[in-house]
Amino acid sequence: MSGSMKLFRLWGIDVQVHWSFLLILIYGAIIYSGGPAGPLVGALYGILVILLLFACVVLHEFGHAVTAKYFGIRVPYITLLPIGGVAQLERMPNKPLQEFLIAIAGPMVNFVLAALLAPLATLAFGLKVQSGGAAASAQSLLAQMQTPGLTGLLLYLAATNLLLGLFNLLPAFPMDGGRILRALLAMSMPYIQATRVAVAVGRFMAILFAIWGIAGGGIMLLLIAFFVYVGGQGELEMTESRYVLRDIRVKEALTPGAQALFVTDRLAKVVDLIMHTYQTDFPIFDLSNRFVGVLTRGRLVQALREFGPEARVADVMIPREQIPVARPEESLADVWDRMLEQHSRVVAVEDGGQFLGLITMEDITELIQVLGATMERAMLQEAQSPA
Repeated sequence: MSGSMKLFRLWGIDVQVHWSFLLILIYGAIIYSGGPAGPLVGALYGILVILLLFACVVLHEFGHAVTAKYFGIRVPYITLLPIGGVAQLERMPNKPLQEFLIAIAGPMVNFVLAALLAPLATLAFGLKVQSGGAAASAQSLLAQMQTPGLTGLLLYLAATNLLLGLFNLLPAFPMDGGRILRALLAMSMPYIQATRVAVAVGRFMAILFAIWGIAGGGIMLLLIAFFVYVGGQGELEMTESRYVLRDIRVKEALTPGAQALFVTDRLAKVVDLIMHTYQTDFPIFDLSNRFVGVLTRGRLVQALREFGPEARVADVMIPREQIPVARPEESLADVWDRMLEQHSRVVAVEDGGQFLGLITMEDITELIQVLGATMERAMLQEAQSPA
């Protein structure tokens, strides 16, 4: 994600934090600054609590990541956000059992952490009761969790890991429980149908959360309801798009007769081509007719602002080495995943080192829209036809 800073790298996975993570640190400092420990100590303790909580979140995400790597799925990075963490998988697993194991690995890490912390927290609280520093009651236990100190910290982390594990098992996207439910359903029905059922279950839960929040449960439940509803919709759209593209080969999506440019061409020529054609991304060749780069619409606009229309294409193009490469027989769904993972709007199609053309994000989007509408029409007619 843009705006993220790398913290460290472990097992080939970059752990990075988004700048907005500072907001949750500030929130923790404010919450604890009004406690009995005083503003300064309370604020520092609040920051410590949040940092340790997110250390548990990192371990949760590594549970997903390590399991994914075991099945041969690369995980480039884990990003920490105020709402939690995200392990970026290069692709989704092909088998439902693999998705089930990857999804459940995160909550299992939280349950293991809770099991390890619970005896220490119980011992610390018991010593506190024996010394007269706390009463042996549930109310005293809750009060101790909010009190700065080793006992409160152990109680808080044990309880929070248990709650994190349980919360992530809720059968709704984008929580792990939504993926677990889909994986279980996909063992007995088509993957796309399993996704639709899992999303429907998640939407029902989002409605329940919203009703609960409106009835007095608080704004947090409303935010969760929104989070669940939007996450489910995004997962459904992504899955349906991959389903549409899975049987299309890359060579079928190539645009015949696409205009190419040479390294000696000026940006003014590109502007003229865009004005008179529908093409917005251009392959660049050197004078030996070798493919050397790509000029995208975004790079063109930036170059026009910085250098003007007389700049050479060679000086502003994206070099060939930075462009993802696809083979003609590859599935367009796999290529689309690669483009998203590498944040590239174009991919170069090559066969044995020979350049065949470009596939752009607009090409794929257009295919998704056209083929998706055709499939929806066919499904509607099938549903309406008499048995």
